[in-house]
Amino acid sequence: MNYYDLLKNWSMENPHKLLLRWGERDYSYFDMLSLADGLSKRAADWAKPFKPILILAKGPVFQIGAFLALEKLGAVPILMHGDCKDETIIDIINHNNLYGIWEVMEEKSLFQPAQGESTERPEDVMGALTSGSTGIPKILYRTYERWGDFFEIQNRTFGVDQTTKIFLHGSLSFTGNLNMLLAVLYAGGSIISCSPIRIGCRNELIKSSEASHIYLVPAKLQLFCREAREPHNTVGHIIAGSQLISSETYEAISRSFPQAKVILYYGSGELSYISYKVLGQNDEINNLGRPFEGIQVASLQGDLYVDTPFHISDIKVPYCCGDTGYINEQGEIIFTGRRADWINKGGYKISCLKLEQELEKIAGVQAAAVVPYDDKLRGQEIGAVIVAEGKVTAAQIRQSFRQYLDERERPKKIVLTDKLPLNDRGKLDKEVLKVMLCGNWRK
Repeated sequence: MNYYDLLKNWSMENPHKLLLRWGERDYSYFDMLSLADGLSKRAADWAKPFKPILILAKGPVFQIGAFLALEKLGAVPILMHGDCKDETIIDIINHNNLYGIWEVMEEKSLFQPAQGESTERPEDVMGALTSGSTGIPKILYRTYERWGDFFEIQNRTFGVDQTTKIFLHGSLSFTGNLNMLLAVLYAGGSIISCSPIRIGCRNELIKSSEASHIYLVPAKLQLFCREAREPHNTVGHIIAGSQLISSETYEAISRSFPQAKVILYYGSGELSYISYKVLGQNDEINNLGRPFEGIQVASLQGDLYVDTPFHISDIKVPYCCGDTGYINEQGEIIFTGRRADWINKGGYKISCLKLEQELEKIAGVQAAAVVPYDDKLRGQEIGAVIVAEGKVTAAQIRQSFRQYLDERERPKKIVLTDKLPLNDRGKLDKEVLKVMLCGNWRK
């Protein structure tokens, strides 16, 4: 079984059902099957079973079509991030022993084989690139079962079925978007999306399509709420993860989507979904809820270990993905930050997450990001990039946090900005934050 087979089965059962609305164009299940079949003919001469192949395509139409075309041929598709430089692509291919890269366009396509010998993945049906901002992205491989067998539980929790019309935004090369697409395909539902270039079209598309679900990271949800001119009453579920949701963000979501159940999930690319929580007005921000059915989480010396059958190939469980926290008496996961986001100053451990939350309590601070930066004399120091309201100054912020932050916890550098830098996944761009703190930043 693979995802091409899913598409084929649904196309036979309901060929005219909407699978994808991309801006102003609609693609039925049959349309996408025809595209995948056509693209598979282009690739038939060189695509080999079990060979991992990068796909470079703009927009979800050809990303989906090429992904499913390679699945039909028994190859292992991997969607490429669109913003990678040529030298990075070469590094990815060589470092991961891939078969080559397939550039797919509407009128033509081009396959470039790798120079070295490539690996084979006889058990895996797909791969996904890690989305880290440093180092060479690695490939996370999966069998069909490692996602497909979880879709029943996942879709039941998120309210996804054949009637679902879910809006998502951004490239399908990112694991969360790809997972949600395939889960909706599994259920026989519909995907709604649009180009990121068309600012302002997103709320219009949600309204005109009568979207039932929204899947976005909290930072993008905040932007949507700012753009919304009136409440969206058709949206019944909002699914968000990768970041915590503050009470202020929850209130903004509730105003813009008054009928929506807001579900915050916790997961990772290596393990998929781990836990979830239906948010309420006064919820503890660090509470990530209870594990999904069939998944167990334990805290060992402050590190979170997850035992799940729904993990990528080539790792062993229980697995720790670098997150810290503990399990409370109700069996809920209380998140205390990523291990990489703790700063050790002479044996005194400081949580960047905790500092961000403390800074955002200060009057006039709209948002804050805390990251360590290198100091030639002192080693690691603490820096904060802050979005301030009105005429609030860095000096006023310093005066405020002196009252309740230990001297060792106080940021040595503060940079004020109009908005926090986000990458194309809607997450904080920590590399840009470090540049801002090192004094080389220009607005």
